[in-house]
Amino acid sequence: MFSDTMILVAGAAPGDREIILQAFGDQCHVVAAQTMEDALALHSDSVDLVISEFAVGNFDGGELMRRWKAQRFNTPFLMLVNGQDVRAAVDAMKHGANDCLVKPIDIDRLRSIAQQLIQAGSGSDNGADRDQVAHRRRSAIDIPPDTSLEDLEHAAVEQALVQHHGNRTHAARTLGISVRTLQRKLKAWGMPTSSFHNSSSENNHSSFIVPTHSGAEHEMYSTHVH
Repeated sequence: MFSDTMILVAGAAPGDREIILQAFGDQCHVVAAQTMEDALALHSDSVDLVISEFAVGNFDGGELMRRWKAQRFNTPFLMLVNGQDVRAAVDAMKHGANDCLVKPIDIDRLRSIAQQLIQAGSGSDNGADRDQVAHRRRSAIDIPPDTSLEDLEHAAVEQALVQHHGNRTHAARTLGISVRTLQRKLKAWGMPTSSFHNSSSENNHSSFIVPTHSGAEHEMYSTHVH
């Protein structure tokens, strides 16, 4: 972290804001916004990281991220999600979050993720190729142990199709599976491909790491944006 780093905290509960301030207050500049309008008013290159609730009360962090990234897609977003709401974490990543942090917030984990995202974002405006930027932003999200493997696999496949505009060949390559395997999954799930379009996912590269049925190994489903 650097003293000139700015972190915007959007929509977080008072207790979570206090934890975030404790984590970064002596290392960088932290500002808070309780509404989407207040957060968008701070929309500028000076913000190095946005830490936002994904969905709480009337605050829609997904919409904030969509509107923010429509103008400044390189700003990394770290979404806070409830540990009991697995679908929120999956949805946040599908909508373009660079990473998710399950609450209650672990300060060490928060600092580690934030530092990675800020360092990755710091070189994103220097003309580097977007694929290289996306690679630097590769991340893994913590998934609660009772998460359905099928749900995460379904989300990863959908994300890959969204990012490649329904192109099955490219999506299969991204996922590390054959086109035939992808087609079998789509047929089994009844998932269309012609309607997958999502420009807000641009410049995001993430991964789901989930336990296999044996519990002894891990299988990675990755998503990339080109």
